[in-house]
Amino acid sequence: MQPQTRTGLGIALALMGGLLISIDIPIIRLSESDPWLYMVMRGLGLTVVLGAAIKFGGSLTQTPSNPFSDRHFVEVGILYGLTSILFTLSVFTTSTSNLVFILAFNPMMAAIFAWWLIDERPKLITWLAIIVTMIGVIIIVSDGVESGNWIGDLTSLATAIVLALSLVRTRQSGKDLSLSGCLGGMVSALFALPMAIAYSQMPGAPLWIALNALILVPLSGFTLTLAPRYIPAPQVAIFFLLETVLAPIWVWIIFAEVPTDRTLLGGIIVLLAIAGHSLWQLLPDRKQPIDNLT
Repeated sequence: MQPQTRTGLGIALALMGGLLISIDIPIIRLSESDPWLYMVMRGLGLTVVLGAAIKFGGSLTQTPSNPFSDRHFVEVGILYGLTSILFTLSVFTTSTSNLVFILAFNPMMAAIFAWWLIDERPKLITWLAIIVTMIGVIIIVSDGVESGNWIGDLTSLATAIVLALSLVRTRQSGKDLSLSGCLGGMVSALFALPMAIAYSQMPGAPLWIALNALILVPLSGFTLTLAPRYIPAPQVAIFFLLETVLAPIWVWIIFAEVPTDRTLLGGIIVLLAIAGHSLWQLLPDRKQPIDNLT
């Protein structure tokens, strides 16, 4: 596959995943569920998807018939499960503004891990895109940054670190780990199950959870986990910031909650940074820094 074709495919996968994951928060609200039960039901849905993909979708992915025998699949799956758990703990223990701001460090963490673990040095344009997107996020949260809670802030930082590590380890493996997010769902479901049993009630609209667990989350996980095979992990991490930008827009459309002017301005800056960096990568004569990382 030509370098430009690989880059274009990687960008398309990351863009699709970022767009899909941005719908997660509105759907959680539509489901009228608490986070613990939501994690359990989503994990069960992802387990069903994993089983169906292994049984009937062997030609669509390169996932082995027994993925649990693959060290990289298990490792990345556990990392994604830890990311989901840490994110949920952060939601409960710190302010949303703090959480969003700290998670914006994900691309920078991915760049550091890529440099350290696989000697894939991000180009200057990637560092510039990371800086610009962080500026956009700062503008978005500047209306309501609060002191938060130090435990929640630490779990938010841990979320950014573990997510960045999972992306880099995926790229380092050189394998198709697109279904490892389903294993992550199983891990987070097992963690949340005791809390769901103790405190949860049936959601008001469980069909929304089913839609998310069986379609949106598997698709977003598939595309975002597959993208690092074709483009560097820091670039994939930038697309995760689409949730920061687009989630308020979806909430505006669905719940008529108008975003602030700063949210719109910061969102525009983030989108322009992502678009500019992606277009630059697609220019002729751009080469992938590492084509085979196995």
